[in-house]
Amino acid sequence: MIESIKNRIWDMLKEKDVSLAMLYDKEGDILWHRGRKIKGKTVLTGEGFSKSFIEKTLANDTPIEEKDVVLTLSGESLPFSARVLYIKSLFIQPVAPGYYLYIDSGIKHSFTSGDCDVFKLMGQMLGEIIVKIRNSQDISNGICGSSNCAKQIREQIIKYAIEEEPVLLLGETGVGKNHVAELVHRTSGRKGKFVVVHTPSIPETLFESELFGHKKGAFTGASESKKGLVEEAAGGTLFLDEIAEIPISFQAKLLQLIDVKKYRIVGDSSEYQADIRIIAASNRLLEEEVKQQRFRKDLFFRLSVLPIEIPPLRERKEDIKDIVNQYRYLLKGKQLDDSCWQVLYQYLWPGNVRELINLLKRAGIHLENTVIGREITTILQGNKLEEPVNRGFSSDHFDKAIAEGKSFWDSIWKEFLKREISRRDVLRILSKYYEENGNNLKALSRFLNIKEKDYPRFISALHKYNVHPGKDR
Repeated sequence: MIESIKNRIWDMLKEKDVSLAMLYDKEGDILWHRGRKIKGKTVLTGEGFSKSFIEKTLANDTPIEEKDVVLTLSGESLPFSARVLYIKSLFIQPVAPGYYLYIDSGIKHSFTSGDCDVFKLMGQMLGEIIVKIRNSQDISNGICGSSNCAKQIREQIIKYAIEEEPVLLLGETGVGKNHVAELVHRTSGRKGKFVVVHTPSIPETLFESELFGHKKGAFTGASESKKGLVEEAAGGTLFLDEIAEIPISFQAKLLQLIDVKKYRIVGDSSEYQADIRIIAASNRLLEEEVKQQRFRKDLFFRLSVLPIEIPPLRERKEDIKDIVNQYRYLLKGKQLDDSCWQVLYQYLWPGNVRELINLLKRAGIHLENTVIGREITTILQGNKLEEPVNRGFSSDHFDKAIAEGKSFWDSIWKEFLKREISRRDVLRILSKYYEENGNNLKALSRFLNIKEKDYPRFISALHKYNVHPGKDR
């Protein structure tokens, strides 16, 4: 699907003396590129292409044709980025709503009309497959719900299916990380298997052997050769579930596998190529694991290029009805009355979506009435109804800490990393302070006692964890 289309496009473009082909979206994220080496993951921070014309498409949502932009090496009218890179001709075309194909050449002074026709055809092929993925019932049914975070996760699955970098899934136990991983694999169109590595169940001494395989006689007890999980996932996806459980002694070798896609079988001096996509998941906060020196910082940064954070069910209760309707068959024809729905909305769901699905299974089997009401509480976890989610949260504790000179990192963020407060709580606090500081992020950072050098880290955290107080939700 998307994987084979991308390779085919590049094979055809090389015949047209194309130096760089790149796919980016309306947010400016670079999703795919081939040809000349570039830096960065966004058009704003990246290097190695002409930004001026990309910004024009993002502003106008219109194609830039060769007849409009014929770049030469003469004159000061050329953008600085183009002159430095010796770009001579450029073509940018929308390929699907919110997606653009960028093509340039340092060889041809001008793309011909025939070249542009080929480029349009390539863009059309790419656009059709993107639309097909977006409209896929696989994704709609896989991550159902009308909440903004459910919609965002669906969009991220589409975007990351086009990408080739590792994906990192974060969230509490039961939120559906395994399910999202499998959706990313299926929509990417990789022809190999989706292979799950249950890291907590693998002894530290056998980790390398399980992943990379071993030759007969490689160690005591190796009575025959064994194929590793990396080889089993060839052409497909290797899903590292609970990545924080990987032994620190093996993490450097995993980093090398991700970086160069090469590995060595235990007992074999040869180096083998690994044609795999890596997806990892964790229910722990990996930043905290890094601080405690239980997880390598370089591995964390390498894995978190494409993060998807899946919020707990208690933070997206508007999705409960959609999830119940999706799994309604588990109720075996039974209906839910208003009092039952009230219970479902009040419950805190410590086991998240997995607990809700299991609840429906038990209700279908054990409850006798054709209409289920408040008796649903008898089969909830712990046989009791939890307190409603609104706990009367107050920011007084943080107001005092900030006033005393404590930084955002040492007060609010520290408690968030320890899961003492939720993402929703962080957003409440920041929204309050943001308004008090004239809706200005720079002023907000100063108010939160954040050092100037840490401002980029602050902005990155706001976006990454979806707690930006100025973002529409």
